[in-house]
Amino acid sequence: MARTNGTLRFSLTAGAYNFPVVGTAINPTFQQLANTNLFGYLPIAYVQYAPNANWTISAGKLPTLQGQENGFTFQNPNIERGLVWNMELVVSRGVRVAYSGTKFSAALEYNDGFYSGSHRAIEGSAGWNPTPSNSLQFIFIIPDANTPSNNTALIANKREYDLMYTQQIGKLQLLPYALWVQSPASSALGYVRAQSAFGAVLLANYAFNGTFSLGGRLETVGNSSSVHDFSFNSDLIGYGPGSSATTFTLTPSYKTPHLIVRGEWSHVTANNVFPSLGFGPGGLRTNQTRLGLEVGAQF
Repeated sequence: MARTNGTLRFSLTAGAYNFPVVGTAINPTFQQLANTNLFGYLPIAYVQYAPNANWTISAGKLPTLQGQENGFTFQNPNIERGLVWNMELVVSRGVRVAYSGTKFSAALEYNDGFYSGSHRAIEGSAGWNPTPSNSLQFIFIIPDANTPSNNTALIANKREYDLMYTQQIGKLQLLPYALWVQSPASSALGYVRAQSAFGAVLLANYAFNGTFSLGGRLETVGNSSSVHDFSFNSDLIGYGPGSSATTFTLTPSYKTPHLIVRGEWSHVTANNVFPSLGFGPGGLRTNQTRLGLEVGAQF
């Protein structure tokens, strides 16, 4: 539910939801410490003041500025989100000032970082739209270096920098982006040294017509740490220190005004996986292939 025009506006997103991510466990929608339990039944809720056509001021539970993949399944070309998305912020509580012009846009936000509830962060973006069919954006978040872990982020002091490009070529939409993550050292958190990770993603969606489309994602992600680095912040991607992974996802979709049906095939290959963090019995396998199905209705 939203009001998107006028001087005073608002947006509310309510209900149960799931965050399926390639190469990670599929958790029940109402499982503790996952999915709906993370941000509650009202994950997005904010009010907005728009003094004119270019400026807005928003306050409340805000969706992140980061990434080409959004938080909820129906917002993306694929059902599952990627491993790069899994490192990013999803929702924060704060205040955002945004400017949107014909070719340039920018936003600056003061929030609680990775949903810490206590420590503060600065998030911002700058965008350029040279033509209606392409755009370039730079987005960052810089939290307090001593922000502790919470249920939404095992490492929550991560500084993140996104570079995103969007291009529409006829029926084909391309959405490549890159993410650099840096977790600074923190004696308060037991992080004995700074750590970093890098990810690159190519998202694409081809609309055959108004009913059928095919979404795809190819990504690579890796920690810069060595396999023998056991600082508490040495694993930023989830497969252990020194690990890396590649993923490939295909999602054919059928959509009408009231019905959406999507199937999905995804494959993940991980390298230097720490025992118990991989796939299969004992977490010892280094690759996983998964099939998915999503059926939805709207009225």
